[in-house]
Amino acid sequence: MITVWSGAGGTDINTAFFHKSGFFKAAGPVIYPLGAAFISALCSTCRVEVFGGEIETSLLRERKDILFPCWHRGIFYYAYHFKNCGGATLISESKDGEIIARIIDRLGMKSFRGSTTKNGTKAMNDLVEFIKQGHYGGFTPDGPIGPPYVSKPGIIQVAARTGSPLVPFAWDARPSFEFNSWDRFVLPLPFSRIAVVYDFEPMYVPQGLSTLEYEELRKEFDRRMNILNFQARVYVKNRIENMDPRNISPPDNYMEYLPVRNKHRRRLFTQKHA
Repeated sequence: MITVWSGAGGTDINTAFFHKSGFFKAAGPVIYPLGAAFISALCSTCRVEVFGGEIETSLLRERKDILFPCWHRGIFYYAYHFKNCGGATLISESKDGEIIARIIDRLGMKSFRGSTTKNGTKAMNDLVEFIKQGHYGGFTPDGPIGPPYVSKPGIIQVAARTGSPLVPFAWDARPSFEFNSWDRFVLPLPFSRIAVVYDFEPMYVPQGLSTLEYEELRKEFDRRMNILNFQARVYVKNRIENMDPRNISPPDNYMEYLPVRNKHRRRLFTQKHA
């Protein structure tokens, strides 16, 4: 089972006080539209370069039930990139999840509420049926609490149950702030340069495979996701121009280039990439 946007564990910001005080309940009618407006306003200032977007265009000529996963660290721009797509995501029933669900609703996406600990099976079944009806499915398959860059089995299960194409997706930005959270949540700064990369080909997951075969497909999915994240990161951080970042050959140790939490630091922001 997977959870998409949980709100819990995504950053080091403790929202318990605001929930207990009733702040979000009282201020929600203002906070939720402001949150959506903030995401849209900030991302609209960025210079976005999209590589491989033609695969989305090509698939849309035949179907709309497409699965677009993104690692949890990238949910900020991810929500903007797919706004008003008519798709849906799975979000936990936590109080923080409620905030995120209300915000993405204002970005034109539907949410199904559930997690591995509460109402997860029903929420997943509802999401699968929604996708089968011809809608995008959005996933952060390493959420809600990690480990980062490692998917849960649910993303492969959904691809098998729906028969929908699974298109690995990644992005990175410069300049940006990276939170010292388990996922190293990335926040692009105004007027950032953003590289968006789609994989060259979608993955199709058949039904009826063995547990071992599905596990091998999950590992292949992770490999493709992590290579895309490496390529997007190298492209923007090194200010590369005039090339498709997907043509950057990853070294054997490419995983070492992906940011991980510094457990010895307590600061919320650990890096500013200028």
